[in-house]
Amino acid sequence: MKNQKTWVAVILLGTVAVNTGAYLVMRSRRAAQAVVPPAPVVARVEPAAPGTTPPAAAPADDAKAGLARARRASGLAALEDRDYARAVTEFTEALSLRNDPHGDVVELLRIATDLRAREQARAPTASAPREPSGSKPTPRTRAARLAAARQAREQQQQAQASETESERKGGLLLVTSTPPGLVVLVDGKALDMTPARLSVPAGSHRVVLAQGDRQLYSETLEVAEDSVRSLNRDLTAELTPPASRPAPVAVPVVATSSAPPVGAVPTGGLAPNARAPEPTPPPEPSVAKAAVAQVAQRGDLEVTSPGLYGEVWINNRPYGFPPISAQALPAGPARVEVRVNGEVKRRMTVDVEPGRSTRVRVR
Repeated sequence: MKNQKTWVAVILLGTVAVNTGAYLVMRSRRAAQAVVPPAPVVARVEPAAPGTTPPAAAPADDAKAGLARARRASGLAALEDRDYARAVTEFTEALSLRNDPHGDVVELLRIATDLRAREQARAPTASAPREPSGSKPTPRTRAARLAAARQAREQQQQAQASETESERKGGLLLVTSTPPGLVVLVDGKALDMTPARLSVPAGSHRVVLAQGDRQLYSETLEVAEDSVRSLNRDLTAELTPPASRPAPVAVPVVATSSAPPVGAVPTGGLAPNARAPEPTPPPEPSVAKAAVAQVAQRGDLEVTSPGLYGEVWINNRPYGFPPISAQALPAGPARVEVRVNGEVKRRMTVDVEPGRSTRVRVR
């Protein structure tokens, strides 16, 4: 019996030692991968043959962009696990890699920092010891007794008010999406755009992610009192609307008649009592020149909006969601607006050059 116990203890200790060693090895490998930067790859450039175009080199920022996306996804997972310290670290690393002050990582970092500060503020603190009731002297005069009773009544009212406020206290709702900039509707009301940090009452709420008037995703969430619920969805596949194009401008075409020239006589001569065909007057060149001038005085606009996804309006006319190509616009200044749920978020004026295509990037 004693030998069996000894072997069981040896087996348990060996298992613990093996698991500990494996954990330490994996941790050291991850730390080495995170700290040691990848070795630079030196590419040998061969001289190009005359008359050939060398292939374009891949952008050097692709690796950093992929790592930044991975850090952002890890931070979102940490937010869902309510590990706000790790979320702050991941979003900070993603921001340093991406270096985009206008992206959604900045807003996610701010939200994670606020949640971490709130969790730290809710840490249990040692309450000050209360004095025993027997230590206070009993008031002897009537005025002192009335003052003590009034003070006790005020304290009781304050305690009841604090309890009522704690009962009405709700929770936080953190809504994120890929790509960002979608409208967040809670119980049918548009409150913010993703990424959003919303204070809602405790209970059941229907959360909808929308793009303009189109609902992309909906879910019902239960928010407990003084809690944080997270909703993160990748809706890239649903955000592929066809770019709407205005109707092309019709150019009038003037047809000319193939009448024989003046003085032309048929081979067999003129028949008796036959009149020579009257010449057709040439078309007036003003019509063709006006059509060509009208086309020459128009231009195109190509609008992209990587930071804000909303409906593009040009000169108070909707053209759809970016990227869009507006053709045959009148030359001159054009007013470009990006509207989200009917509200103008960006507004700018662009000069349309005649006979050319102008690219516009809305930030």
